[in-house]
This record gives sequence, structure tokens and C-alpha cells, in this order.
Amino acid sequence: MKANTIMKSLLRVVLFGFYTFVSSVYGADGPAPVRLDPDKIAGLGLTSVPPDAYSDILVAGELNMNVATLFDGTELRVSIFESTPATTDHRTRPTDVDEFVTVLSGKLILTEPNGPAHEFYPGESFVLPIGYTGTWEMQGNYRELVVLMKK
Repeated sequence: MKANTIMKSLLRVVLFGFYTFVSSVYGADGPAPVRLDPDKIAGLGLTSVPPDAYSDILVAGELNMNVATLFDGTELRVSIFESTPATTDHRTRPTDVDEFVTVLSGKLILTEPNGPAHEFYPGESFVLPIGYTGTWEMQGNYRELVVLMKK
């Protein structure tokens, strides 16, 4: 009888410790929604990317990029990406993750290596599967919200 009481007490302590750990990580009721920063979405307070970061694939224009990570989770990352007009060629550097993109400003033309061009305007979204090897032509003050699957 005494062993049974000790086991019940031990189980309560373990369960309470687990609950406390989960609550501290996920909040009292589990994971909570994460509000995305509207200033960052509007292009305010973004961080500059070194101009040589993509120099190996730049084929036209001057690539001045700014970024901000809005969410960095276990399986995906949500970011804002902004660029001056430029074209990059991804034949030697294919995309390495699946991407969901919503164009926020400017215009994007994706051209497949041996195929058609696809134009995207503000408010339009697309999925770019891993391994894309075409060109990205960013026109105007191009800005996008991108959701990337993590490797």
C-alpha cells in the first residue's frame, strides 16, 4: 500500500514537471499564433544583405537586397525579401527548399530554362518547388513575403 502511494506521488510530480515544461515552451494552452510584423511587411526596418551574396548568379541589374525574418519555426521560416531591379540565373544554384511566395510590390518574372515566362504582380502567390533552375527577374521595388520549408 505504501509503495502504491509513493508511486502515485512520484507520478504527480513527473506530470506536473512535464506540464510546467510544456507550458513554458508553448504557453498555457499550447502553441499560440504568431503575429507577423506589419512594419517589416511594409518594408520598414529590413536588414541589408551583402551585395556579393548572390554575385555568382547575378546576370543583370544591381542586386541591393534587404530581408527580415518574421518567424523561424521548427519546420518553416517566414521572411520578407526586397530587391532593386535585377535578374538572377539559378542554373548553377537551384533553389534548395520549397518556397511559397506572395508578391507584395513590384513585379516578378520567372522564366524556366527551356520554357515559358511566368509573371507575378502584387497580391499574387505561387509555389516554387525545390530544384528550380530558371531566372528571377525582379522589376520595380520588388518585395515578397516568402515561406520556406526548412532543410
